[in-house]
Amino acid sequence: MQTAVLILLWTMVLWRAPAALRPGGPAKQRPLWFTFAALTVAMTLRLPDVMTTLDGHTGVNNLSTLLKHLLGVLAAASLLEFVFGMTRPDNRSGQRLRLAVTGTVMAVLVALFAVMPRETEVADFYETSAGSVTATGYLLVFFGFLGSAMAAAAWLFWGSSRHAGAGWLRTGLRILGAGTAAGVAYAVVRATYLVLRLTTRADDPARDATVSDTTDVLKHVAIALIVIGSSVPAVGVAWQSARYWAHLRRLRPLWHDLTAAVPEVVLDERLRRRELRLRLHRTVVEIRDALLALQPHVTTAHRDAAEEAATAAGPTGTDRRAVAEAGWVELARAAKLAGHPPATTVQRRDPGGPDEDGDGSSSGVRRPGDAPHDLEAEARWLRRVEAARHTPQVRDFTAAHLPSTRSPETPTPGRGTSEAPASEAPAPEAPAPEAPASEAPAPDAPVSGDRSSRQETASS
Repeated sequence: MQTAVLILLWTMVLWRAPAALRPGGPAKQRPLWFTFAALTVAMTLRLPDVMTTLDGHTGVNNLSTLLKHLLGVLAAASLLEFVFGMTRPDNRSGQRLRLAVTGTVMAVLVALFAVMPRETEVADFYETSAGSVTATGYLLVFFGFLGSAMAAAAWLFWGSSRHAGAGWLRTGLRILGAGTAAGVAYAVVRATYLVLRLTTRADDPARDATVSDTTDVLKHVAIALIVIGSSVPAVGVAWQSARYWAHLRRLRPLWHDLTAAVPEVVLDERLRRRELRLRLHRTVVEIRDALLALQPHVTTAHRDAAEEAATAAGPTGTDRRAVAEAGWVELARAAKLAGHPPATTVQRRDPGGPDEDGDGSSSGVRRPGDAPHDLEAEARWLRRVEAARHTPQVRDFTAAHLPSTRSPETPTPGRGTSEAPASEAPAPEAPAPEAPASEAPAPDAPVSGDRSSRQETASS
């Protein structure tokens, strides 16, 4: 188990090193990286070959034990600074006090180590020290500081988890709280057993080994939970980035087709490839702006016809609204690309959006006062619209209604305002008829108010 924990620690240290050591990197994350770095070196010093080499070359028995405990103090202090930096970043006086306590504990450990009898090198310092007054005092100082730091960190982690918004962050904080609570249990059990051994004077090497092995398991569990808990938010960020990338990839065809029709909605500012959330936000905004810009190219009757076609096609709820939305969007886009002028009668509506109730009862039109939809809900809704664009229902609807999107009342640019039936138009100059001859208005047919006003102006 010790080897597995060491591999986990070294992986964590190497993974976080570039971000922690990079100039201008996140300063609040550096104490956490230093926690893992100090803990990793301390655990490495427990390896028998490392202990023997270090102590043998220096000639100081169990020097590796002192270094391991000093690094353990630094790791606990750094973890405490990390959690205080997250929860109480403005507590500068408390930071100075914690620094002073950490320095004092390390000085006391060095002093007690210097006066402690160490005639021979021992493989397990804890087992050998049980029953020794000086060694017990040395270890009680270490376990007292470790338990206090872990208790404070556990309290802060659990308190912060109640106010954490993101699920990944909340889960990570709770796992960190569980890991530091296991650290408290490790320190309390070891310290209590040392006191009992000192007061009862019951020399039982087998029981000493059992307590040492059991608490070692507790220590490894605490370390593993702290490593996992600190990684969960990062995994959550990576998972969220993957979702943003998936949304971007699925929305790319819709964005490309809409901005080809109304390129003026595209913003000039370039974003970095890693800014996935900003890129997704901008893609959604530009798609929404394009939908608003295309609305004048369909009439209210077209929007109502799209709703009726979607209802007749069979889908219900959100799928029906997506088909209706895609129907008028494709119709307006095709009309704009074909050069059809805007319709003379149009009622501008907000583009459809995700159904807040989730029951499909909404019309898909957001009303004033509605709560704003979050980015992912918008992206999911637009992905439904993009998928609906390629359905046979939308293709048939667009093909059936596209000729009627060109307003026959609107004069062609460069021509006069007087109008004549299609059969009377001069052949050399007249453009291709806006609608089939069978649909052209007869000379004595009633015309719209807008067309009548232009005829009256021409006749006057």
